[in-house]
Amino acid sequence: MLPSLPLLCLTLFCLPTLIWAQADPNPNPQNYDYIYQPYIKSVQFHPTDSKTDYPIVELGSGTKLMLSFDDMEAYTKDYSYKIIHCNANWEPSEQLSLFDYIDGYQENRFYNAQTSIGSRVSYIHYDITLPNQDIRWTLSGNYILKVYRDTDEDDMILLRRFMVVDTKMKVVPMLRRSAAPPYGTTHQELFFTVEHVGINIGNPDEQVTPVVLQNGRWERVIRPERPSAIQQEAIRYELQGTVLFPGLKEFRPVDLRTFRFRTNQIERIEEYTDGHDIWLFEDRSRRHTPHVFTHDLNGKFFIASHDVRDEHLQGEYADVHFSLKALTPYQKPVYVLGAFNDYLPMPAYKMTYSKECLCYQLTTALKNGFYDYTYGLAENAQAIPDYLAVEGSSFETENDYLFLVYYREYGGLYDQLVAVQKMNTRPR
Repeated sequence: MLPSLPLLCLTLFCLPTLIWAQADPNPNPQNYDYIYQPYIKSVQFHPTDSKTDYPIVELGSGTKLMLSFDDMEAYTKDYSYKIIHCNANWEPSEQLSLFDYIDGYQENRFYNAQTSIGSRVSYIHYDITLPNQDIRWTLSGNYILKVYRDTDEDDMILLRRFMVVDTKMKVVPMLRRSAAPPYGTTHQELFFTVEHVGINIGNPDEQVTPVVLQNGRWERVIRPERPSAIQQEAIRYELQGTVLFPGLKEFRPVDLRTFRFRTNQIERIEEYTDGHDIWLFEDRSRRHTPHVFTHDLNGKFFIASHDVRDEHLQGEYADVHFSLKALTPYQKPVYVLGAFNDYLPMPAYKMTYSKECLCYQLTTALKNGFYDYTYGLAENAQAIPDYLAVEGSSFETENDYLFLVYYREYGGLYDQLVAVQKMNTRPR
């Protein structure tokens, strides 16, 4: 495990001015996607041809990744970035030198910083594409992208994970209803086979590391420890109860691509000279309700606007008000969670219980875009949120699953990423 990293701590936002809190230390020692400073907003990291796809590229392909974010302190700063190769457990590959996996310079500067244009809330927008003329990767595997102030790595801004795959194997997945009660109605069970035609694997337990993620979320990951069967050119993972995820419920979507009129999820909008306030309709617990299919993004979000031509520089921020009905308080704090805050139960997204409305409330700033969110309970920032208490779980829920296969040759110095397979539980 890595040394502890600082944790992002955003604050609640007052009417109508946006206020930024102090950053808190990160108690989580893993290399997770992380935003360290409260004034950094709308962080997106995705292939340039898809705003909602995972940050995965094929080695040697022409596919590029784009990182973008807004600095709400609204004055230009010098930001640097570097990439670091990691093993299958997201620990730096200590047996590799920088020159083994990078062609170019490890540390580089952001050259593209633009001031917002005409927006009521000012910000500086930063973006980079990878690889670029300054840096290229040469090996497959896991990578972390670190962004920091000037050249001081202790003054971290954000961290993002991405993966480079060199396809040498194939994953064949299968979804089944769990036969183990009571999971048949609430969970989704997955089985899969890793086909490695032409590759001799002497010890699959040590050389092959399969990983399964639900909706691309690393806090919802299962790593099967051993296969159920080993064949000449295939490894099967079909032990019952090994890859078993709660289906949860569909995410709650909110369309904020315009602040000029109400969309289905918006109750009312108030406009000021220096911003907007948006109240969403009150949500209710779905723990004991039947499954209802919703067209969502499986937790993701993207920045977009119907009101302006360039959403990155002209997009507006609004204070968005969430509320969750609860006749009595839950036993643990309630948080609003989604990809927009990396699903982390941070203080800025902790809801406050009001006896007047018998509900939980939260106000936070969001930019023009489309967002998925959900409610989770957590004792503190270190805890993995409990979604079942508010949202419930159903086998019928539509989810994305991502299968990753890492392979280390005998005597190899690093974990290669040799297979990536996506599967949706509701094929379209």
